[in-house]
Amino acid sequence: MNLSEQHRSVGRPREFEEDRVLEAVMNTFWRKGYEGTSLKDLCSATGLHKGSLYQAFGDKHQLFLRSLKYYMEQSFKEVAASAYLHDSPIANLRSLLNEITAKCVEGEGCMILNSMVEMAPHDQEVKQMIDQSYVMQQRFLTDLIDRAQRVGEITIKKEPDRLAAVLMVTLAGLAATVKGFSNTDHVRHVLDDVLSSWA
Repeated sequence: MNLSEQHRSVGRPREFEEDRVLEAVMNTFWRKGYEGTSLKDLCSATGLHKGSLYQAFGDKHQLFLRSLKYYMEQSFKEVAASAYLHDSPIANLRSLLNEITAKCVEGEGCMILNSMVEMAPHDQEVKQMIDQSYVMQQRFLTDLIDRAQRVGEITIKKEPDRLAAVLMVTLAGLAATVKGFSNTDHVRHVLDDVLSSWA
């Protein structure tokens, strides 16, 4: 190894897996919120020192943005996969909603909703990320609803994007309640009632 190669290699190999660290950071922010999470909490959750965290991901705000993006990508990937399990569009829609409900109940509600309440009113970067996520999710729901309408599984005569908006608002409300008093069965009953009213 020559001197230039040796210089380039110094500090390059990271002694941690980025996804593992991001998941630990995400879970901490998800559980405690942005303001409630201290640097000590993040170091404890990841097993890294302040210098290593900041060198790899930036300051606390950048860590939050990275972890929120990670949450959005991972949760969408997992939830979207549940929408391709059946031949029936309405069955796929139910599977999707059940998966979203399960994730909210297992975690601390929905990290996107939590961040919208805590951060979006005064943090433009967080608001922009949430807006983009909302558009992507609504398009996905709109496509599923459109398919269900085309095969007659949803008969209500409204534009699929309007019905998708109804589900988005309903999901946001349910995601907020699961942190407090609602249980999984209660949430699923509400969603089933909404879908049944469209048949």
